[in-house]
Amino acid sequence: MIGTGFHPTCRPRVAFVIHDLDRNLGQGRYALELLARLNSRYEFHLFANRLSEAPPGDVRVHRVSAWRQNAITTICSFILPAERAVQAGHFDLVHAQGLTCWNCDLITGHMCNAAKYARIRPPRLREQLFPRVIIPLERAFFRQRRARHLIAISGVFAREIREWYGWSKPVTVIHHGTDIHRFRPPDTATDKELCRRRFGLSGRDSNWLFMGEALKGLREAIGQVPHFPQARLLVVSRSDFAPYRRLAESLKVAGRVVFFGPHERPEEAFRAVDLFIYPTGHDPFGLVITEAMASGLPVVVGRDAGAAELIEEGENGLLCQPEDSAGIRAQLSRLAAEPDLAGRLGQAARATMEAHTWDQCAAGTAEVYDRILNEPSRSA
Repeated sequence: MIGTGFHPTCRPRVAFVIHDLDRNLGQGRYALELLARLNSRYEFHLFANRLSEAPPGDVRVHRVSAWRQNAITTICSFILPAERAVQAGHFDLVHAQGLTCWNCDLITGHMCNAAKYARIRPPRLREQLFPRVIIPLERAFFRQRRARHLIAISGVFAREIREWYGWSKPVTVIHHGTDIHRFRPPDTATDKELCRRRFGLSGRDSNWLFMGEALKGLREAIGQVPHFPQARLLVVSRSDFAPYRRLAESLKVAGRVVFFGPHERPEEAFRAVDLFIYPTGHDPFGLVITEAMASGLPVVVGRDAGAAELIEEGENGLLCQPEDSAGIRAQLSRLAAEPDLAGRLGQAARATMEAHTWDQCAAGTAEVYDRILNEPSRSA
């Protein structure tokens, strides 16, 4: 029985609102993992604009229109149609994935753009328009009256949302899980070699990987390559590479930076390399960090990333400050000089992630659902 206001044989009806159900995007992966584990317990209605795959189980899909000219138009044109569609359904609980609809009961916060852009300034004028439009909307969204609970994907995010947007209601921190079967160390040396070849890498080099939004440390990662003659940096990202190619050329390391672009099987990139470098100044979580750890890689990660909360310095990973180039270099030098340390860190990282699965994330989310559904005011 879920709560006094619900018949024990009926599943509560939950509206789950998200822009894109796409496994290759952090929010989309989060959504798919939760829906797969909770759809037998709740009657989910998925409100989304774009689906890269069918949702699991008997999740019911409601398409929401959006003008996808760019990120701003997508977000702004999605909100009102989503709101109208959700309100017409009379749901027991409305779960919004960030800035997706008004009048929700529960928000999972994936990004605090005010905090992000206070630390990271986009290099181009058109990219600077996004925070100017979205931050005021986001601030109003997190101050809406109906929302009664926030799932924060890290303690970092929980602090940001209180500091920048004035959130004062209950918060539950639930770290993202990791698919430890998909993201795993190479089975054999042959497996690793095959993955290397897919990305144009060689076993003669020390292969590094940067994966994710370029603003989250790619410039700093490229800046380290000249100091390590045996290093080759693989970059897997959807970002525009033009300014970073110019940087690599100016540093005379263009031949040792592989700009690969996005990849549908990121697990193969993790299995192809020897370490993961992500010197970000801001990331509310950073799934790429935990996926690298699950893949058994030693990681060098910006200490302000949300997933850095799972790293014990020198035990299962190494931390850095993005503005401290010498400090980043010192951590990379430790790994280069001590192969045994790299191996120990990778093994400990894998063990850490075996204890942080999507099953745990889903169980924590279900506890929040039931807490909200059982509130006396709702039963009344």
